[in-house]
This record gives sequence, C-alpha cells and structure tokens, in this order.
Amino acid sequence: MNKARDKVKLLHWQNGGFVLYYKRLEQGRFELPNYDPEVGSIGLDYSQLVLLIDGVFISNLQRKKRYELAV
Repeated sequence: MNKARDKVKLLHWQNGGFVLYYKRLEQGRFELPNYDPEVGSIGLDYSQLVLLIDGVFISNLQRKKRYELAV
C-alpha cells in the first residue's frame, strides 16, 4: 500500500511465474491490517485478502462456526 492508502500492489506466484495486481481507489482508503512486529509482516489468509481488496473492514470481522455434518 502507498502512504495515502488509496493504491495497493500485490505480487502473487502462479504456476508459470509471478502475477502483479494493482488497484487504485477513486474514493476512500484501504484499511491497513494489524502489523505483527514479531513476525515482521502482515499475515492474511485468502478470504481476508479478498475482503481487503474489495474494501471490507477486516479488523472487526467475526467468523461464524460453519455447519459440519456429523457422520
């Protein structure tokens, strides 16, 4: 993310090589996830990354238990 938090670049590895994604917001800002100083980076799973890019605030997001079929 840039300093103004209105642009984001994402480097992703796929089978044939790297893919660079770039998104610029016309309005608003991306929410910066919490930085973990022990790890030295920001950890996101795929669903959190998609929500972040779509503009959903992930800091106050609550996960619900999924239904599991008892066998």
